[in-house]
Amino acid sequence: MARQPSQLEIIGGKSPRQRMWEAIKQRYAKGKTFTQADIEAAATVEASAIKDYFKVLVTAGFITVLDRVKLRNNCVRYTYELTKDNGVEAPRIDKKGNVVTEGTCNERMWGTMRRLFVGRDFNYRELAAFASTSANVCNEGNAKTYVLLLHRAGYLECTTPAKSGKAATPARFALIKKMNTGQRAPMIQRTKTVFDANLGKVMWQEPAGEQDE
Repeated sequence: MARQPSQLEIIGGKSPRQRMWEAIKQRYAKGKTFTQADIEAAATVEASAIKDYFKVLVTAGFITVLDRVKLRNNCVRYTYELTKDNGVEAPRIDKKGNVVTEGTCNERMWGTMRRLFVGRDFNYRELAAFASTSANVCNEGNAKTYVLLLHRAGYLECTTPAKSGKAATPARFALIKKMNTGQRAPMIQRTKTVFDANLGKVMWQEPAGEQDE
Protein backbone atom coordinates (compact mmCIF):
# COMPACT_ATOMS: atom_id res chain seq x y z
CA MET A 1 0.00 0.00 0.00
CA ALA A 2 1.30 3.45 -0.88
CA ARG A 3 2.28 5.66 2.04
CA GLN A 4 -0.27 8.34 2.80
CA PRO A 5 0.76 12.00 2.96
CA SER A 6 1.78 12.93 6.50
CA GLN A 7 -1.18 15.24 6.98
CA LEU A 8 -3.49 12.26 6.39
CA GLU A 9 -1.57 10.05 8.81
CA ILE A 10 -1.53 12.66 11.55
CA ILE A 11 -4.59 12.78 13.81
CA GLY A 12 -5.03 15.60 16.29
CA GLY A 13 -1.54 16.87 15.56
CA LYS A 14 0.04 13.52 16.49
CA SER A 15 1.99 11.19 14.23
CA PRO A 16 1.31 7.43 14.11
CA ARG A 17 4.39 6.72 16.22
CA GLN A 18 3.34 9.28 18.81
CA ARG A 19 -0.13 7.73 19.05
CA MET A 20 1.36 4.25 19.41
CA TRP A 21 3.71 5.40 22.15
CA GLU A 22 0.93 7.17 24.05
CA ALA A 23 -1.26 4.07 23.82
CA ILE A 24 1.55 1.99 25.32
CA LYS A 25 2.19 4.55 28.04
CA GLN A 26 -1.41 5.30 28.99
CA ARG A 27 -3.07 1.91 28.70
CA TYR A 28 -0.20 -0.44 29.38
CA ALA A 29 2.03 1.11 32.01
CA LYS A 30 5.22 -0.60 33.05
CA GLY A 31 4.44 -4.08 34.33
CA LYS A 32 1.39 -4.60 32.11
CA THR A 33 1.57 -6.61 28.91
CA PHE A 34 0.18 -5.82 25.46
CA THR A 35 0.08 -7.11 21.91
CA GLN A 36 0.32 -5.39 18.54
CA ALA A 37 -3.44 -5.84 18.15
CA ASP A 38 -4.04 -4.00 21.44
CA ILE A 39 -2.09 -0.96 20.23
CA GLU A 40 -3.64 -1.10 16.75
CA ALA A 41 -7.09 -0.69 18.30
CA ALA A 42 -6.05 1.93 20.84
CA ALA A 43 -3.95 4.13 18.54
CA THR A 44 -5.88 3.83 15.25
CA VAL A 45 -2.76 2.87 13.32
CA GLU A 46 -2.30 0.31 10.55
CA ALA A 47 -0.92 -3.07 11.58
CA SER A 48 2.07 -2.76 9.22
CA ALA A 49 3.17 0.51 10.86
CA ILE A 50 2.87 -1.04 14.33
CA LYS A 51 4.91 -4.07 13.27
CA ASP A 52 7.71 -1.85 11.92
CA TYR A 53 7.80 0.42 14.99
CA PHE A 54 7.64 -2.46 17.46
CA LYS A 55 10.60 -4.10 15.72
CA VAL A 56 12.86 -1.08 16.34
CA LEU A 57 11.42 -0.48 19.82
CA VAL A 58 12.52 -4.01 20.73
CA THR A 59 15.96 -3.53 19.19
CA ALA A 60 16.43 -0.25 21.08
CA GLY A 61 15.28 -1.83 24.34
CA PHE A 62 12.13 0.22 24.95
CA ILE A 63 9.86 -2.83 24.89
CA THR A 64 10.61 -6.52 25.47
CA VAL A 65 9.02 -9.65 24.02
CA LEU A 66 7.67 -11.75 26.89
CA ASP A 67 5.87 -14.49 24.99
CA ARG A 68 5.41 -15.89 21.48
CA VAL A 69 2.33 -17.91 20.52
CA LYS A 70 2.03 -19.57 17.11
CA LEU A 71 -1.50 -19.29 15.78
CA ARG A 72 -3.37 -21.62 13.43
CA ASN A 73 -2.77 -19.39 10.40
CA ASN A 74 1.01 -19.70 10.93
CA CYS A 75 1.15 -16.17 12.30
CA VAL A 76 2.87 -15.45 15.60
CA ARG A 77 1.31 -13.37 18.37
CA TYR A 78 3.87 -11.57 20.48
CA THR A 79 3.22 -10.28 23.97
CA TYR A 80 5.27 -7.26 25.05
CA GLU A 81 6.15 -5.26 28.13
CA LEU A 82 7.31 -1.65 28.39
CA THR A 83 10.84 -1.80 29.81
CA LYS A 84 12.27 1.68 29.16
CA ASP A 85 10.27 4.89 29.49
CA ASN A 86 11.15 7.71 27.10
CA GLY A 87 8.75 10.21 28.67
CA VAL A 88 6.00 12.00 26.77
CA GLU A 89 7.59 12.00 23.32
CA ALA A 90 7.75 8.81 21.27
CA PRO A 91 11.29 7.43 20.93
CA ARG A 92 12.88 8.42 17.64
CA ILE A 93 14.55 5.34 16.24
CA ASP A 94 16.01 4.62 12.81
CA LYS A 95 15.52 1.43 10.80
CA LYS A 96 18.53 -0.20 12.44
CA GLY A 97 17.18 0.38 15.94
CA ASN A 98 19.48 3.28 16.77
CA VAL A 99 18.00 6.07 18.88
CA VAL A 100 18.03 9.39 17.02
CA THR A 101 18.92 12.12 19.48
CA GLU A 102 19.32 15.02 17.07
CA GLY A 103 16.42 16.57 15.22
CA THR A 104 16.19 17.04 11.48
CA CYS A 105 17.47 20.24 9.90
CA ASN A 106 13.94 21.61 9.58
CA GLU A 107 13.30 20.91 13.26
CA ARG A 108 16.54 22.61 14.24
CA MET A 109 15.82 25.59 11.99
CA TRP A 110 12.36 25.98 13.51
CA GLY A 111 13.84 25.78 17.00
CA THR A 112 16.48 28.35 16.05
CA MET A 113 13.79 30.76 14.83
CA ARG A 114 11.86 30.33 18.09
CA ARG A 115 14.87 30.74 20.40
CA LEU A 116 17.73 32.62 18.77
CA PHE A 117 15.81 34.89 16.40
CA VAL A 118 13.05 36.07 18.72
CA GLY A 119 12.44 39.70 17.73
CA ARG A 120 15.30 39.53 15.22
CA ASP A 121 15.31 39.02 11.48
CA PHE A 122 17.54 36.61 9.54
CA ASN A 123 18.25 35.29 6.08
CA TYR A 124 18.32 31.66 5.01
CA ARG A 125 22.12 31.48 5.12
CA GLU A 126 22.25 32.67 8.73
CA LEU A 127 19.47 30.26 9.67
CA ALA A 128 21.26 27.29 8.09
CA ALA A 129 24.52 28.21 9.82
CA PHE A 130 23.04 28.61 13.30
CA ALA A 131 20.93 25.44 12.97
CA SER A 132 23.88 23.29 11.83
CA THR A 133 25.96 21.09 14.10
CA SER A 134 29.34 19.46 13.53
CA ALA A 135 27.59 16.17 12.84
CA ASN A 136 24.65 17.47 10.83
CA VAL A 137 25.06 20.49 8.56
CA CYS A 138 21.91 22.15 7.24
CA ASN A 139 22.04 22.67 3.49
CA GLU A 140 21.56 26.31 2.43
CA GLY A 141 19.35 25.26 -0.47
CA ASN A 142 17.00 23.40 1.87
CA ALA A 143 17.03 26.35 4.27
CA LYS A 144 16.08 28.71 1.43
CA THR A 145 13.14 26.48 0.46
CA TYR A 146 11.99 26.10 4.08
CA VAL A 147 12.06 29.86 4.67
CA LEU A 148 10.23 30.55 1.39
CA LEU A 149 7.45 28.09 2.17
CA LEU A 150 7.05 29.29 5.75
CA HIS A 151 6.74 32.81 4.37
CA ARG A 152 4.06 31.69 1.92
CA ALA A 153 2.26 29.88 4.75
CA GLY A 154 2.16 33.07 6.84
CA TYR A 155 4.73 32.19 9.52
CA LEU A 156 7.36 34.70 8.42
CA GLU A 157 7.24 38.31 7.34
CA CYS A 158 9.78 39.74 4.92
CA THR A 159 11.62 42.60 6.64
CA THR A 160 14.09 43.34 3.83
CA PRO A 161 13.59 42.26 0.19
CA ALA A 162 16.42 40.52 -1.64
CA LYS A 163 18.84 42.63 -3.65
CA SER A 164 20.33 41.56 -6.97
CA GLY A 165 23.39 42.78 -8.82
CA LYS A 166 26.93 43.27 -7.53
CA ALA A 167 25.72 43.92 -3.99
CA ALA A 168 23.34 40.97 -4.02
CA THR A 169 21.95 39.99 -0.63
CA PRO A 170 19.24 37.46 0.29
CA ALA A 171 15.91 38.59 1.70
CA ARG A 172 15.55 38.84 5.46
CA PHE A 173 12.63 37.46 7.42
CA ALA A 174 11.24 37.45 10.95
CA LEU A 175 8.98 34.96 12.71
CA ILE A 176 5.56 36.48 13.29
CA LYS A 177 4.86 36.26 17.03
CA LYS A 178 1.37 34.78 16.74
CA MET A 179 2.67 32.12 14.34
CA ASN A 180 4.98 30.61 16.94
CA THR A 181 2.53 27.74 17.16
CA GLY A 182 4.54 25.28 19.23
CA GLN A 183 7.58 23.06 19.55
CA ARG A 184 6.90 20.85 16.54
CA ALA A 185 8.32 22.23 13.31
CA PRO A 186 5.91 22.91 10.43
CA MET A 187 6.27 20.00 8.01
CA ILE A 188 6.90 20.39 4.27
CA GLN A 189 5.30 17.64 2.20
CA ARG A 190 6.35 16.45 -1.25
CA THR A 191 3.44 18.37 -2.73
CA LYS A 192 4.82 21.61 -1.20
CA THR A 193 2.12 21.47 1.47
CA VAL A 194 2.89 23.10 4.83
CA PHE A 195 1.33 21.11 7.66
CA ASP A 196 1.41 22.29 11.28
CA ALA A 197 1.41 19.33 13.68
CA ASN A 198 0.93 21.71 16.64
CA LEU A 199 -2.42 22.81 15.22
CA GLY A 200 -3.21 19.63 13.32
CA LYS A 201 -3.99 21.36 10.03
CA VAL A 202 -2.66 22.33 6.62
CA MET A 203 -1.50 25.94 6.65
CA TRP A 204 -0.71 26.34 2.94
CA GLN A 205 -0.69 24.29 -0.23
CA GLU A 206 0.93 25.17 -3.53
CA PRO A 207 -1.71 25.90 -6.18
CA ALA A 208 -1.84 23.37 -9.01
CA GLY A 209 0.54 24.29 -11.79
CA GLU A 210 2.48 26.87 -9.81
CA GLN A 211 6.24 26.81 -10.32
CA ASP A 212 8.99 27.70 -7.89
CA GLU A 213 10.30 31.22 -8.14
